[in-house]
Amino acid sequence: MSEKISVQPSEKRVSRALIYGPTTEEVEKMRLSLPLIDDCVDEFTDLKTAKQAILTGRYSIVLACYTSLNPEVKSLLDLARNTPGCVQSICAAQNPSSVVMAHIWDVGKNHLFTKSKSEVDDLTIPLHAMFSDRSPAKWFSNLQSEFQRVRRYREESGNNIVLIIGAQGTAKYTVAQIGHLHSDRNMAPFVFVNCKLPERHHQLLWDEKDKGFFTNNINAIMENADHGTLYFHEIDHLDIEAQEVLADIFKSGKYTMSDGKGRAVFTGVIVCSMRQSFEEGVENETISRNLIQVISRNTLTMPSLHEFHDDIPTLARELTEHYCMSQGKEVKSLSNKAIQAIINHVWTRNIRELFKTIKDAINITPGKRIPEEAIRILPHFDLTDNEREQKSNVRLALKQTNGNVAKAANMLEVSRKTLYVWMSKHGIEKGFGKKKKSKQ
Repeated sequence: MSEKISVQPSEKRVSRALIYGPTTEEVEKMRLSLPLIDDCVDEFTDLKTAKQAILTGRYSIVLACYTSLNPEVKSLLDLARNTPGCVQSICAAQNPSSVVMAHIWDVGKNHLFTKSKSEVDDLTIPLHAMFSDRSPAKWFSNLQSEFQRVRRYREESGNNIVLIIGAQGTAKYTVAQIGHLHSDRNMAPFVFVNCKLPERHHQLLWDEKDKGFFTNNINAIMENADHGTLYFHEIDHLDIEAQEVLADIFKSGKYTMSDGKGRAVFTGVIVCSMRQSFEEGVENETISRNLIQVISRNTLTMPSLHEFHDDIPTLARELTEHYCMSQGKEVKSLSNKAIQAIINHVWTRNIRELFKTIKDAINITPGKRIPEEAIRILPHFDLTDNEREQKSNVRLALKQTNGNVAKAANMLEVSRKTLYVWMSKHGIEKGFGKKKKSKQ
């Protein structure tokens, strides 16, 4: 396979398959996944030689192991796509080592967490690939500089707690997973502790028995996550009493073992996230001052899309390409009108909403070009929406229902009276969203 291949246009194209992987083991896995005849397959582990082979025009199928851990393979896939009249089918195999399996614990109204499921976050794979591939978007360079600064501080200080602050949908969860993948903990568990309830429950009173149950609950989770990453999603949604218990546990850095034989030092990394600034939370008495003192020494701030509006087309195209590759799909592209629809939308749920919209568009588009009508953006409603998000979603709901208030209210799952109150609050006139009838 190391022999140099002379590049000459083929007089007659032969239907052959080229398989490239960084190791012979990866190549063999891909080879076994295809129903091909051995005599029609050429295998490569040297990238330069594989590129030379593509240029001969002998191959109608190219299969490569492309992941966030070896983004240089993108150049081979680009070459295959741009070689005229040759390659008809391109596949990108996904390497499991670029995937984080998150073990989810959800909080209930009794303050206690229960292990509910394990999942792979679809956004982590393409975002990790873009992170490793040095995306030109300023949104990414901002995120990367924040990421590296936080990592340096953690390594220099020995502090194993990180706080991520960012608006809804800014990929706090995903960045915690990327940090896990880029560490020596990547083979250990990633535990996701979901602190978010539909509404807060501060009215519930705690006694010493409640605190004991909660402490034992956290001990069990820490034991489950030891040596890995323990991520508390939107930790400010917990009751103040629960936050105080967590502050004491985090200060000690230890957990009680399930066998009752003593306490062990937690050797993993603890990541906490929240949507609001902690100064605002302390002032509003929704965040424990003691907890903030423990978790805020090393803080990463996530960028919002509205701060980097010019980056949205670049991010949309890159998410499209990397998602297709991660799923082994033929790479699709966004039409100019689809890009314009994306630019015109206010992405209140940030990059996660953008990614979901693109993913849905890819999955419903049969061809290579994603049309404008495939960009389906639905309004969302959340009790924690800020005024900007609320106004954007009210306007979007009215536009999508042609100004019909009853239908818009139903879409947002609120009463008509509530929707009228919001319209008045945000200066949205009655009749907004109605399409003007064209004159005959």
